[in-house]
Amino acid sequence: MDATMERQLSNHPHADPALQALIFDMDGVLCDTMPYHRQAWLQYSETVPELVTASRERREQLGEKRYEVLLENMSGKRNEDLLPEFLGYPVAVADIQRWGSEKEAVYRSLIRDQLQWIAGLIPFLQQAQTVGLQLGLGTSACQENVALLMQKDNLGQFFSAQVMAADVDRGKPDPQCYLLVAERLGVEPDRCLVFEDAISGTQAARNAGMQCWGVLTTHSEAELKKAGSKYCIQDFTDPALLTLIKQVGQLD
Repeated sequence: MDATMERQLSNHPHADPALQALIFDMDGVLCDTMPYHRQAWLQYSETVPELVTASRERREQLGEKRYEVLLENMSGKRNEDLLPEFLGYPVAVADIQRWGSEKEAVYRSLIRDQLQWIAGLIPFLQQAQTVGLQLGLGTSACQENVALLMQKDNLGQFFSAQVMAADVDRGKPDPQCYLLVAERLGVEPDRCLVFEDAISGTQAARNAGMQCWGVLTTHSEAELKKAGSKYCIQDFTDPALLTLIKQVGQLD
């Protein structure tokens, strides 16, 4: 590595000497899926009369701009939390399960042939494993959505612990998801670094006592840092990740 690169990397955050594990959110971190989730919701909600009426009334109540913000804040939340927010009233469990399941099926049909990993993801996962970091997945997604992504390019091989919506009782920003990933990895929370694109997910990581780096697919750097992100990356080619890998490798 030349002197110029060394100087550039010295400006980036340093790895905690105790770092043992990296934990990744899924939607918006491994793949920029959120536009497909928004499209799926808008497409699906037009097929259910009750949702058509409720969505129209919610738009009128909030105004177009605030409703769009609501859609933008889908990331990191479970359907049981999202649907009442979208509709503006409590939703029966049976309706949440049915509407959520059908909407997720629309999402999978939209993204199945469009899956593209965030730039640099797989090389970074390989490098992290090489220096002995454990890798975990902590997502609010359902099992079917997780399976779709984990099967592509055999990505699931990297994550020795995977926690999804059905594994927890409380959604992000509650720390339960990330604490369970750490428990399954056998790593203390303060030795974990989380990659998140969502405000609620960033808050969940911080509530779990973990460091968090933001991924700028869904929110701005200012928003994620306000929520608790220590540093933000556009993708997994960021030079700061080279610093992290290099430093962890030197600890061996």
